[in-house]
Amino acid sequence: MCGWPDLNEQQYRAVCETCDRILLAPDSTIERVAIPWLHVIREHPVVLANYIDLFEPVKGFKAIGHKWWRVFRRMIYWLRQIGRFLRSRGKPWFGPEYLPSAIDVLFVSHLVSASHVGQAEDFYFGGLPNEIVCDGHTAVIALINQSGQPAVHFADKWKGCAVQRVVLSGSLHLLEEVTLRHRLKKESLRLAKLAKKADPGLLRCVLARASEEALSDASTTTLRMATQISALAARLQPKAIIVIHEGHAWERVVFAAARSVHPNVRCIGYQHAAIFRLQHAIRRNLAREYNPDQILTAGTVGKGQLERAPGLNVIQISVLGSNRISKRDSVICQRPLHQGQAKPSDNSKCLVLPEGIPSECHLLFEFSLDCAQAYPEIQFIWRLHPLMTHESLATKNPRLRKLPKNIELSQATLEEDIVRCRYALYRGTTAIVQAVVAGLRPIYLQLPNEMTIDPLYELRDWRVNVSTISEFRSVFNSDNDSSLCISKSEAQTAIKYCENIFLPFDHKALLESLGN
Repeated sequence: MCGWPDLNEQQYRAVCETCDRILLAPDSTIERVAIPWLHVIREHPVVLANYIDLFEPVKGFKAIGHKWWRVFRRMIYWLRQIGRFLRSRGKPWFGPEYLPSAIDVLFVSHLVSASHVGQAEDFYFGGLPNEIVCDGHTAVIALINQSGQPAVHFADKWKGCAVQRVVLSGSLHLLEEVTLRHRLKKESLRLAKLAKKADPGLLRCVLARASEEALSDASTTTLRMATQISALAARLQPKAIIVIHEGHAWERVVFAAARSVHPNVRCIGYQHAAIFRLQHAIRRNLAREYNPDQILTAGTVGKGQLERAPGLNVIQISVLGSNRISKRDSVICQRPLHQGQAKPSDNSKCLVLPEGIPSECHLLFEFSLDCAQAYPEIQFIWRLHPLMTHESLATKNPRLRKLPKNIELSQATLEEDIVRCRYALYRGTTAIVQAVVAGLRPIYLQLPNEMTIDPLYELRDWRVNVSTISEFRSVFNSDNDSSLCISKSEAQTAIKYCENIFLPFDHKALLESLGN
């Protein structure tokens, strides 16, 4: 299985505290808040890998190589930026020539794939914007382009839709890009001076690394977004702006940018995904201009988790709901509660659900491959995130090229896969929520000495943790022993918990936020 550098919980908490200290310092600027590295999102191994060198610094020729690689990468970024400028002609966004003024809601969402272009429903907000418009209100959606294709291609793809879209450009005017770069360079120098003055220790290390990260592509992108949203808010004068809320730097600067041109705008964060045990940035406040006035959650579980966060006790938190349940309901009640002996057709089928992260795919697939080879009577269905392909994974991992007969590469929908299975092997994916609601028993793969990334960490019963092949097998053995039937009450409790993670959208909750 893939390995990751270790960062223990004490070190993780220390990094969170130190980064917050720098962001909350009296001399903090919007340029500093625009540095994504300073916003520690959560305890996922992929995130932790960005901070391991604070405790295990690279030295010697390797350190020199890393430094020159970062310089080279910044040069490449600027060459690409010139290309983006030529394509975008310096326009801050692409969309309809006419945009309304004094609108009710500006949604800030993501265009994650070109296949979503032209669709009436938004990937994150679903049909919520359309319902707002049907109720006589006005709304515009600003899309952060993550499709991999130039935004100019999407300018007129939503003609005829009830809600107008604009796609944020990948570049401003060249002079504006140089200005952004200059602002971040000044902040980088300020942080470097602070690092030299700090006593040896974690604070000095974080300041020094933040000084480098200020010059990163991600920091420039975040600051550019502040400029774009500032211009858009000045044009639209929205009563409210609602953004996908996970604690990222861009969310915070978008709030500040909107308030800078429209002080009375109501800033709302939408918590759309499950919240993890040590998820940090979403649970803490910064200076007032960067904080949401209100947080809307996907369900009552997220609402409770955020209400228990000490840093959010002054922020109103309400339930909005989620579009994730639109398909979930189609598989509820299609199978009995997981209790005692299952039907012979499904009692040995396990759905494997990795996140859309290559390292997590390799980890879960290698573990389940070992299980499949050891226990050929157990059938595994490998399901990939839409962003991943088996071919791309197998190219880098020879073990995935030749699979035993009891491993199936899914070509079905998630709902179809869920109905066929009795168990779900997972780590950090929120797809496990839908699986549990439909009656599957969750089996979490826990790595030794690793902080859990289980979105169902609050479940005390029915969910099973495994670290070895033999532990995985023992789950099947105990479940198929008629004298050890799974408790129906435990299953019902788990299902009820997961149902409350994602509730149906209630657009009236958003209208109430606007005072309507």
